[in-house]
Amino acid sequence: MYAYCIFALFSLAFSVCRQAGLSFRTSPILIPISPILVTIKQLVLQLAPIALWGIFRYTLPAGVKLLRRCSELMVLYYVLSFILGQCFNLHLVTMMQNGQITLTATILTWIQSSMGLISVIASLIAGCHLYSKHRGNMRKLGLALVLVFIAWLICSNLLPVAVFYLADNTQQTAFTCVNIISMITTTSAYIYAYYMMYRAIND
Repeated sequence: MYAYCIFALFSLAFSVCRQAGLSFRTSPILIPISPILVTIKQLVLQLAPIALWGIFRYTLPAGVKLLRRCSELMVLYYVLSFILGQCFNLHLVTMMQNGQITLTATILTWIQSSMGLISVIASLIAGCHLYSKHRGNMRKLGLALVLVFIAWLICSNLLPVAVFYLADNTQQTAFTCVNIISMITTTSAYIYAYYMMYRAIND
């Protein structure tokens, strides 16, 4: 859990600097191990949600079937995302052929995006159920999951559309600001949600 938070903030710092056009350089001592650090960061950020949702699912009593199904959907989504990510990173799937995206890559990307949408809805349902039916850290977890949905809805759907129609001649600058705001907002929401899930599991 704490490794996830550290690497999420680490990734956020690099992403914000890149969006802002800043040169984020490490010391010469850290340069040789940077590829290893990047690999560790990616594995932690991808595997921690699988572990947290999986453990959370098995700590739930048998009577809360809705939460169990939602948790299973979340685990399935993160496992699928991890597998597809490795396939793309290791070039096990051909992305481009003759200057066009291959049919296999299109289908896999569509499956991943569809599962992503289903997982967001499942997370929202779980959050509403936890907030309305439970108390303590479980209730806080429910609120955190609802906040994740709100952050996703605003940052991925509403803000870009608003900028596109309102920014006019300053679109590039506006989109850069929106990307930075979105990264900070979503990262904060996910860190809070997984921290509350960690607290709920340990109750």
